[in-house]
Amino acid sequence: TNSIIQQGPHICLEVKESIINAINVDVGVLTTVFPCLCKIVGKPTCNPTELGSIAAQNRFKFIFQLFVRAITTLFCPIILFLDDLHWADKLSLQLISALVTDMETNNFLFIGSYRDNEIGSSHPLTACLDELKRR
Repeated sequence: TNSIIQQGPHICLEVKESIINAINVDVGVLTTVFPCLCKIVGKPTCNPTELGSIAAQNRFKFIFQLFVRAITTLFCPIILFLDDLHWADKLSLQLISALVTDMETNNFLFIGSYRDNEIGSSHPLTACLDELKRR
């Protein structure tokens, strides 16, 4: 958020409009998790609808994908590096998988690292990597 704000009000407004156009009223799903996003999009006018656990996870994954699509541009690509993926939980791995396989997201590069001696054939990361290789 700070790097966007530092680029000036014109860029900040462009990013805000892009996010709002992509996510609209569901922006509260992201500002609940990332309060600093309010510096760009403002305080949401309504709270996210309460959902069951699985539905809330799916909604977050989908809205986060829309968010990444909205903020990545040719002039502002995103590189996301995550270390120690062997510690990632299953839901985080699902989010990563959704991001890296999203054919509608451009100008996005994901780099992950892990200790291969920390994972075995039954580890969630192994299953995730195997699934990504099949795609």
